[in-house]
Amino acid sequence: MEYLFLSLLLIPFAWICFLGLSFFARINFPENFLSESVKWISIVVSLISLSLAALVLMNRSQPVHFDYPAWIQIGEYEFKIRFLVDLVGATYALLTALLIGIIFRFSRSYLHKEEGYFRFIFLLSALMLGLMLVSFARSLDLIFAGWEMVGTTSVLLIGYFYNQVQPVRHSVKAIISYRFCDMGILAAAAWAHHYMHTTDFTVLPKLLEDPHILEAGHGGPVALTFIGLFVIWASLAKSGQLPFSSWLPAAMEGPTPSSAIFYGALSVHLGPFLLLRFYDYFVHFPLLLWVIGIVGGLSAIYASAVGRTRSDAKTMLAYATISQVGIIWIEIALGFTQFALFHMVAHASLRTWQFLRCSSLIQDFFENPVVQQNEKIHRNLSFEKFVSKPMRRRIFIHALHGFHLDFFTQKVLDIFSWPLKVYIEFEKKWMSMNNNVVKFILKKR
Repeated sequence: MEYLFLSLLLIPFAWICFLGLSFFARINFPENFLSESVKWISIVVSLISLSLAALVLMNRSQPVHFDYPAWIQIGEYEFKIRFLVDLVGATYALLTALLIGIIFRFSRSYLHKEEGYFRFIFLLSALMLGLMLVSFARSLDLIFAGWEMVGTTSVLLIGYFYNQVQPVRHSVKAIISYRFCDMGILAAAAWAHHYMHTTDFTVLPKLLEDPHILEAGHGGPVALTFIGLFVIWASLAKSGQLPFSSWLPAAMEGPTPSSAIFYGALSVHLGPFLLLRFYDYFVHFPLLLWVIGIVGGLSAIYASAVGRTRSDAKTMLAYATISQVGIIWIEIALGFTQFALFHMVAHASLRTWQFLRCSSLIQDFFENPVVQQNEKIHRNLSFEKFVSKPMRRRIFIHALHGFHLDFFTQKVLDIFSWPLKVYIEFEKKWMSMNNNVVKFILKKR
């Protein structure tokens, strides 16, 4: 099993290194070569993932641990390479391999003769490696490495059409949201190292079973609760949950294949995946489960209301994705972890198909036999019966404006982008002053 697992990581890593070296060597590969290469790589990785999942099931879903020597050691801190092969990780790795293979095949036609095709293949290959790391990482330190790879590729693909203003603007919005929440993983890792001397999430729940760990000398229940809160905080942006929901519909500026694989299938489900990894820790603190359930419920209601006011297909699908991920959060809070994993797989597969088909939505609509019969389709939503018509109108008006979430998040994000704005203004004044000095010297001559 260890050789299969290592090959699952080394094949995408070797492919990325090959593409990187060819870029610096200024070797331009033809599009057909890149398409055929990623096709066979995705097939091999899918077969390895399937074999690994089968071995886990044959082992009666018992997790297998792989420990390797520490890369970094500073004082008492050690950055150890620890992996965990279990049912959750093997399932997510298999889902990753299959869906990325489908996206590779779809992109062969969708991005045919596109100028940035090499860049797209490279970033999607980096996404595969990052997701494999997150799937099998056994500690917060190692999860952060794969987490950042996924976030970086996501931002770069949102700004894929970098010669246009809107994609670049929305990619900046996404990276600020990512960074604001990614601090949660760093904070959780720092607190876990300080109070529990480990970030291995298979060890943390066992340490909590010791009554002495909850004493004030180890930080007490409040400090240990904050570790879980930081993990929930880190899961918000990737999942598009409140209050970080507005960036995800804006991320639809990227190509449709990247929208499908990131914001319909894999990246958007990393939040629930991280919560599943830490579920045994959350069980010791019921308050954390309440927080997960409340955030998921509010996000599902918000996205459902706002999504009904949108007219374009990709934005509607984005809000539908936020709503379903919110429901997955509720399932995790209620303890239905196996069902939440199944929901993630089913939802990711469905959203991938819907995103890839959204460009053909008009054709699908006119091919529908009901359209030609002049029949009207009425929605029968039972919960609307309990809301009066004036209240429905008010909710609809606020939903049209996204409940003004963009306004509040923009104010928060402006705080973090303030140093950049100051630098830009300083650079403008500096350049203006230099130009005036040059003009003065030229006049004197």
